[in-house]
Amino acid sequence: MRIKELIRDGVISCKSADPITCAVAKMYMNNVGSVLIIDEDEKPVGIFTERDLVRVVAEGISLDTPLMKVMSRKLITANTAESVISAAMKMIENNIRHLPVVEEGKAVGMVSIRDLVRALMAQELAYP
Repeated sequence: MRIKELIRDGVISCKSADPITCAVAKMYMNNVGSVLIIDEDEKPVGIFTERDLVRVVAEGISLDTPLMKVMSRKLITANTAESVISAAMKMIENNIRHLPVVEEGKAVGMVSIRDLVRALMAQELAYP
């Protein structure tokens, strides 16, 4: 199974100059654990996750702070042709739960560890 089979329409994102509240509101409205941070050319430059939010709150950082100051900049990505197993290995090796899917420098989706577990379970149950 390939990653392209798991991605849903649309990428939930904020601009790097947007405040933390942008990411928090979008995570809440879309029931997701991360938001991709993009630049003015729509290219991914970082990610803001639930873990980042916990750190921000613990450090007493204002929620009006621009995302560029608190986002995770080390972006581990997958492409649409990548296998689910390859993506899962990346997530385990890098201790991450959200993997942006990028094609030609543009974000086309996001997969979570939950998406990968569901896909792997479906494969396992289909082939006893």
